Amino acid sequence: MEDVWEDDSSYTVFSGSCERDVSLCKIFWNSVTLQPPLESRLVSGDIEQRLRAAGSTKQNKNIAHQQPVDNIKMESLLFEAQQRQYLKEKAIYLSKKEDISRPNKPQITKNRSRSDSSGYNDVQEEIQAVQRLQ
Repeated sequence: MEDVWEDDSSYTVFSGSCERDVSLCKIFWNSVTLQPPLESRLVSGDIEQRLRAAGSTKQNKNIAHQQPVDNIKMESLLFEAQQRQYLKEKAIYLSKKEDISRPNKPQITKNRSRSDSSGYNDVQEEIQAVQRLQ
């Protein structure tokens, strides 16, 4: 056993120590050596990162769970029906929304007050004055 340890120049030689002490010291120094940080390791020892065992190469297909063959015509019909249903529901929603908000909307009268019509006339006069200046 001494010849194995003598070949290794990286170990310290314990002169005058018994073999047991020398082997215990070597075990201690080997256990104390610094391990590389976890970030530098390529693969962690976690079970989650291990590859799964290979399954059978032949896959048995269950016919009951297969998707039906795509039928473009059927899909387009379903899409159109879905669109009609959506538009119908949207119209109902908007009419309900209008019914709820109707009492809170300001009332528009057919007869304008004098201040409204005079303001309109003032604006028209200003527009004509600006056009004359150009």
